[in-house]
Amino acid sequence: MMRKGSTWGLMMVFLLAAVLSGCGGSKDQAKGNQEGGEAAKGSDAPKEKVQLSFWYGWTGPEAEALEKLIKKWNDANADIQVKGLSQSDYQKQLTAITGGNPPDIASNFGQDVVPWGERGAMMPLDDFIRKDNVDLGDFVPAALSSSQASGKTYALPIAMHVSMLFYNKELLEKAGYSGPPETMAQLKEYISKLSVKEDGGKLQQLGLWPGVDAYTFSYAYGGSYYDADKKQVTPDDAGVKKAVEFGKGIWDQFGSKELDRFASGLGQYMSPQNPFFTGKYAMTIDGEWLPTFIKQYAPNLKYGIAPIPYDESKPDLKDPGNVTTSVFYIPKGVKHPEESWKFLKWMAEPEQMAEFTAAIGNLPTRTSLQTHESYKEVPGFQEFLKYSSSPNLHSFPATSFSTEYMTEFSNQYNAILRGDVSLDEGLKRVKDKIQPLVK
Repeated sequence: MMRKGSTWGLMMVFLLAAVLSGCGGSKDQAKGNQEGGEAAKGSDAPKEKVQLSFWYGWTGPEAEALEKLIKKWNDANADIQVKGLSQSDYQKQLTAITGGNPPDIASNFGQDVVPWGERGAMMPLDDFIRKDNVDLGDFVPAALSSSQASGKTYALPIAMHVSMLFYNKELLEKAGYSGPPETMAQLKEYISKLSVKEDGGKLQQLGLWPGVDAYTFSYAYGGSYYDADKKQVTPDDAGVKKAVEFGKGIWDQFGSKELDRFASGLGQYMSPQNPFFTGKYAMTIDGEWLPTFIKQYAPNLKYGIAPIPYDESKPDLKDPGNVTTSVFYIPKGVKHPEESWKFLKWMAEPEQMAEFTAAIGNLPTRTSLQTHESYKEVPGFQEFLKYSSSPNLHSFPATSFSTEYMTEFSNQYNAILRGDVSLDEGLKRVKDKIQPLVK
């Protein structure tokens, strides 16, 4: 599933406003739908065959893996048949919800759950969860938190994504290192030593791209983006500020002009010319899918996988990281909420979750699956599965304004790196723009 840009974010806000204004039916109507579902549960009348529509964002081989599970469900449930549709245009999801004709179940990104849920586009699942005694304690806390807000659970995370540090063993050995950096101070040293300039000062090899996402390193410094008690956004938090300073310090060693020149000659990510595969990057921060790409495009690459370095002054922050998720939810206004829940719950059960995530190379969100045999043959997964249980993994705060917050932070972070704005001014701009949205 691919993210959309800022224009999509504005459209999302507009459509969600339409949900609240009643384009898809009034609150009383929505309540009536839910109460009707509750009444049906207590009825002894025979149930007629129900067909559910399931919109998901995966395509290609990943969609094929999901369709296999849909078939498995349909073969075992003649009374509830599910029809899948690969639909990664989330604007169409919102249009269908506001128009009163939503799919019965759908997928989305974890960071979009709370903005959609709190604005009325997603049905809270808590009554279903309590009725069926679903053990939320089996879900990785950082993954589950992206689906919850204000005491409500709007979705269940089906897959999670965590970044780790990949390093080229041969390049590190050539530079005199026997292993990867463990602390942020060591990482800074490694980057400088592993960056090679030739031909009159032109960059030929980079230790680590300095513009790597600030979220991961923010958690390495114990940073926080939101104070829920005070209802204050905190892009100027000390840990966040340290992470931005770290990226800025590395960026300034080379300068925008030289980094842009260097980047213009790099190969495509999903190809044998990926800069990490060709040795242009000695280290990179990437997800659990990268080992599969290495096996396909650079099978002879000698590499290692290590935890994200942590602030040496805070050893309790060891194994930090940023978690993102893919989730399943029930849209507002569905005609068969009980049946939708049965399928959603089944998909999130350990057996189905293991089959799906192993097939598409994503991490499971259940801790009970971290030693499951399905993942033994997936390259690099043992390191990532072990890492996914770290208590220092966090997801970006789940709020109704998360999309706008992340977009503005990324814009100002890039401006800070390039020297278009000072660090303090850039973070202030984020706060000034996003704090009014807290209400």
